[in-house]
Amino acid sequence: MRPMRGSAKKAEILTLEAAVKKYMHDGIVCAFSGFTAFNRNPVAFAWEAVRQGIRNLHVLDKHAGLCTWFLNTVGAIRIYETDWVGWGEMAGKLDLSVEKLYTSGKLILEEYSHGAMTMRFLAGAVGAPFIPYYAPLGSDLYNPAYDALGRAGLRNGSHPRIPSRKFIEMTDPFAGEGKVVLLPAANPELCILHVEKVGEKGTARWRGISTLDKEMAFASDRVVVIAEEIVPEARLREHPESNPIPYFVVDAIVEAPWGAFPSAVPYRYDYDAPFMRAMDRASRNEADLKDWMEEWVFGPRDWRALIDKLGEERLKGLRADPKTGYSTAVMRGKRPAPRMQAPLSVRRSGY
Repeated sequence: MRPMRGSAKKAEILTLEAAVKKYMHDGIVCAFSGFTAFNRNPVAFAWEAVRQGIRNLHVLDKHAGLCTWFLNTVGAIRIYETDWVGWGEMAGKLDLSVEKLYTSGKLILEEYSHGAMTMRFLAGAVGAPFIPYYAPLGSDLYNPAYDALGRAGLRNGSHPRIPSRKFIEMTDPFAGEGKVVLLPAANPELCILHVEKVGEKGTARWRGISTLDKEMAFASDRVVVIAEEIVPEARLREHPESNPIPYFVVDAIVEAPWGAFPSAVPYRYDYDAPFMRAMDRASRNEADLKDWMEEWVFGPRDWRALIDKLGEERLKGLRADPKTGYSTAVMRGKRPAPRMQAPLSVRRSGY
């Protein structure tokens, strides 16, 4: 059982390189924030982990994204517990590197449903060792024959982060509602979040979709926050209801503008679909992928140099409109989105 959290933490402010070096290590069990490849992926952290040669990772993932895409290109993930092996609707659903690693036996892929991974992180966040869940009863996700970690002999108690069972089916003992499945809690060693703002003590805030970021942070032993901007803690404390992550769960802070690129940070910048499509094209050919990685991962001096390489004109087109939270210059269909001068409900009703 995961030990109870002790005293409040005191977050340290680090560079990106120092944070990866201190908090990542070979074999770590980790989780990344964001929603698919489009929203607040801590790309800069995963990018730097690839550059530092971190390997043999065990990733607990709720719906994949850019971080796992980068890590899988170099085979850095050994165990992958997830509910989706895609990484971006616009770029191509399937992470082709996952397919290559899995079929060659270099990746152990343990699959759950979206809801099941949600419940596992929720259990970890509230300190419960397991949690009951109905869906998807009757599917092969709960077929012991497809227990990947069990087949690999890793549910023998040798790894404290791998539960002895993928699930347990039992009869509802309270309401008599039939069968229910018990799922083990998800408790990563490290959670990496990308947020819009963070206070100098660690209080973190973002706008837009939250997905499971709060639950992941509370479920993890250590939390590293990558932020677009470090702001005075007092400014965030003025509206505490807007801060999903409290300072006392955060271990380290990194200020990395554009650190989620090419995913979006609502009200800061939009996702870069053409860049993501180029990533997908490169992944379809080994030589092309090697060239792409050399140009965009191993070539730049640091993350700031990568952003400078993109160019001011490209970044300008991605900057978010302050009212809508996304770029009105990005093409979504045949024409750019209209710039809104008032909320849509006001424009339609006249009030």
